[in-house]
Amino acid sequence: MENDRARLRVAFALATALLAAAPGCRKVSEKPTWDIDLMAPLVRTTFTIRDLLADSLIETDAQGAVTLVYRGSLFEVDLDTVLTAPDTTFTYAYALPFTGPLDFPAGVNFFNQVDVQEFDLDDLALRDLVLREGRLELRMTNMVQSRILGSIQIPAAQFAGGGSTLFTNADAGTPSAPTVSVSSRDLAGARFDLRGPQINSVNTLETIIGAQLDPAGQGATVTDQDSLIIEAGYFGLVPEYARGFFGQREVSVGPTEEDLGLFDALVGGTLDLDEASLVLAVTNGFGVDLQLRMNELLAINTRTGSEVALQHALFNGPLNLTRAIDLGNGPQPTTVTRTISSANSNITAFMEALPDRARYDLDLSLNPLGDISNGNDFLYHSSELKADIDLEVPLRLITNELTLQSISTPDLPGSAEGHALRSGTLNLFATNGFPMNARVLLDLIDEGGAVLAGIPVEGTVSSGLLGADGIVSQRTTSHLTARLDEALVDLLYSGARLRTRVAFTTADQSQHLRLLDRYALDLQVTIEASYMVNGDE
Repeated sequence: MENDRARLRVAFALATALLAAAPGCRKVSEKPTWDIDLMAPLVRTTFTIRDLLADSLIETDAQGAVTLVYRGSLFEVDLDTVLTAPDTTFTYAYALPFTGPLDFPAGVNFFNQVDVQEFDLDDLALRDLVLREGRLELRMTNMVQSRILGSIQIPAAQFAGGGSTLFTNADAGTPSAPTVSVSSRDLAGARFDLRGPQINSVNTLETIIGAQLDPAGQGATVTDQDSLIIEAGYFGLVPEYARGFFGQREVSVGPTEEDLGLFDALVGGTLDLDEASLVLAVTNGFGVDLQLRMNELLAINTRTGSEVALQHALFNGPLNLTRAIDLGNGPQPTTVTRTISSANSNITAFMEALPDRARYDLDLSLNPLGDISNGNDFLYHSSELKADIDLEVPLRLITNELTLQSISTPDLPGSAEGHALRSGTLNLFATNGFPMNARVLLDLIDEGGAVLAGIPVEGTVSSGLLGADGIVSQRTTSHLTARLDEALVDLLYSGARLRTRVAFTTADQSQHLRLLDRYALDLQVTIEASYMVNGDE
């Protein structure tokens, strides 16, 4: 949309010449006034198909016929839906089983324990895990009167850069004043074999917890009050890769709304479409068999509050999705497509709602046939279940009051406190290349868009002339008028903006007409006004 604001100019040269020629006996303070009529351009606006749709949504054929094309993602389900690894802490405590005291020499292995840790992962039964993010934290609380060298070793792990042991050292402490030491290790890139020490389990790690009195110290005398507590915590675990059995379970997704970005420029009216088609492509990047049940897909028009549910066989039963293939460095997804057309659905009614948002609700069944992979379900961090849509709507339509708008600020001479423009008539000259009649509505609005006053417009814009092929062969011109009284002029000078709305209606409500990219409506607004020279300007 193009807005060209022309500054109103008044030729004061004539007035100056007349003043100079006035009789010499006139008092200097007297200021003769004249009412003069003038006509000047005020606003120029052009409406095109690109005011209805963004450039990114428009495709044209060789003749310039326009098709609305929308390609985007309807929904995405990432690994958080399939796999979550909660923060987990394992605690190990040591104290003498009797009162004591007992003397320990320097360097003695004060505490050494081989433990098997099992992670609580709900329905997941993991065998292998590679981490993208995470942290191992070793925390030691020492109540022994000797410095303690602590460690945790995970034989079935391999940290990035090598090794599988984390150390921490705590200074001497007492039961009343224990010392605490904390060490941590970034687990990004770490690999874990979760089959346990016998290679026959899942979600299981063998760990070796060690605590040694400082070999360079003096040893320690220990009682049953002198305890040592070691805590091993796993935090913020995000898988890069996981393998195992992901369970046989149901997952609900939604209801969720998504912004479509369609028809954002429309402010009113309806249309009747000849046809529309939508290709839904559902891609499974998880190494898991899935069943997807689409419960609903709603077109939502937030401007009108209307909702239209898409009706298609897709909503009558589950969509079976074969598991992805593990390539060793990423998944090879599988895809299922469904074509939704005017012949097998209500897709035209769905689009005629002029939706700017869509709401979906779906259920997923993981491994509906059980553990048919024998514990070889897998996922990568990049794995996702997603549905992409490819929507095509040829703009062959019937319209009724389909309304676009333009907002401009006329540039007028003078100021709100002093202006000589009194009243007048707005002349609207329209050149229409659309195959539709149009009504023009003018309003004065404030900065927030609230209507301050309406400006009634007399006349309508004639449709472009159609050829035998249903294409506009000749543009038409129309002259419309609108009266501006002094109150409306005062509103303009107070900072009101001019809102121009054009409501398009096809003359024949039974014939779908194709829109071409070259169609346009040019609208020029001029003012024919009474202007008082030497007034209050």
